[in-house]
Amino acid sequence: MKPLAKVSSVTLVALGALSFAGVASAQTVLQFVGPEQPSAMEPVIAAFEAAHPDIQVEYESVPFNDLNNIIQARLSDGGTTPDIYTADQPRIAALVDRGLLADLSDQADGLTGVMWPAAVEASSIDGQLYAMPISTSSQLLYYNIDLLEAAGIPLPSMDPEGRMTWEALAEAGAAAQAEGAQYGVVLDQINRYYQLQPLMESAGGGSGVSPNDPLVPDLVNDGWLRAMTYYHDLFDSGLGPRGVPVEQTPDLFANGQTAFFVGGPWWLPRMTGTDGLRFGIAPHPYFDGGEVVTPTGAWSWGVNPNSEHLEEAVTFVSFASTDPVGSLETARGFPIPPANMAVFDTYYSEGQEVEGVGELILHELTETARIRPPTRGYIQFEQILGQAFEDIRNGADPATALEQAQSQLERAWSRL
Repeated sequence: MKPLAKVSSVTLVALGALSFAGVASAQTVLQFVGPEQPSAMEPVIAAFEAAHPDIQVEYESVPFNDLNNIIQARLSDGGTTPDIYTADQPRIAALVDRGLLADLSDQADGLTGVMWPAAVEASSIDGQLYAMPISTSSQLLYYNIDLLEAAGIPLPSMDPEGRMTWEALAEAGAAAQAEGAQYGVVLDQINRYYQLQPLMESAGGGSGVSPNDPLVPDLVNDGWLRAMTYYHDLFDSGLGPRGVPVEQTPDLFANGQTAFFVGGPWWLPRMTGTDGLRFGIAPHPYFDGGEVVTPTGAWSWGVNPNSEHLEEAVTFVSFASTDPVGSLETARGFPIPPANMAVFDTYYSEGQEVEGVGELILHELTETARIRPPTRGYIQFEQILGQAFEDIRNGADPATALEQAQSQLERAWSRL
C-alpha cells in the first residue's frame, strides 16, 4: 500500500487494511496485522506517528480465528511482512518454536516495575522476552439485582474476602431460577480453556500441563474431575444453557435472563449501557476449600524477525507498551485492562463504569491471577480441550471425556 499524502488528522482507509497518514516524505512504512477493529488502533498509531514523523504505520484488521493461520502463512517462509503482529499470549511458545517472533530481551529491563509480572511471564519463554505486553485480563462475577432480590438472595459483596464459592453460586442460581430467572449461572467464554482454567486450578487439578514437562498433559486427576463434574452439572441441571454459542452468552445477562454471569470487564460498557438492567459486580468464585484462582492473559505485540525495519518495529511496540503516552493511547482503544501498571490506574480512574471495579481487578491481578500454560503445544491443547468441554457441556461423562482428551493430547504432542 502506498503512503498517503499528509493530512491534518489521521485518515482511515477501509480497503481490507487501515492506513494512518504520516508525512509525505516518510522513509519507513510498518505493516501491522491484528484482530482489533481499526478504530481501536487509531489513538496509539496517531500518537506514535506524531512522535516519529519519519515512520508510518499501516494496520490490517483480520478475524481473530484467522489470525494465527495468516501469520504463519506470511512469515513461515521468511516473509518480511507484516513487521508487527498481535500475539495471543498462550500461543507465544508455539510462535517462538516456529521462529516467527524476534527476541526482544533487550527491552526486558524496561518492563520491571512497569508491567504486571504475569503479563511479562506470559510474553516470555525460558526467561527470554519475545513480545511486548499490551493488555491483560481478569474475570468478574456479574449479578442481576432484580432477579436476586425477587428470590430473596443477599447481594454478593465486592470484597475479595467475601467472595462466593462455586457451590454457593450454584445454589443461589437455582434459587433465582425458582423465582423466574431463565438461567442461574452462565459463563462468558462458555467452552474455552481461558474461562474454565480457574475451576480446575481452584479444585487442585493444576493447569492440565505437567509442571515437569510442558509437553506432557495432566488431565486425569481428582481436581480436574471435580471441576468438570461441576461444569457438567451446571448444564445437566439446567442452570446453564446448552446450545448457546460463546458470542451469545453476554446477551443472556444483558437481556435480564440470567442471575449470575462470570465474564470479563470488557462487558462493563455493554451492561452499563443497557436500559433497565440493574446489576452489580463481585469477585470471581472459587471452590470450597480450594485455592482462589482467576484467569489472566491477553494480547502482546510481537515483531517479525525477518522484518526489513526491525529497529523501527521495536520502537513502535515499545512505545505502545512502556511509553507513558503511547501505552495510555493504546489502552484508550481497548476495552480490557492495560498491562502497564501506571496506565492501569489512569485508565480506571478516568472511566470506571462501576465504582470499585478497578480496585477489584487490581487485587485479582496482584493476588490471584494465573496465566495459561506456556507450552508450544498450546494450539493442540486448546483445540482438544475445547471439544472435550463442549462434549461435557452436552452430557458426556466427565471422566471419560478427560481420558479421551488426555490420549488425544499425548498423540498430538508426541509429534512435536
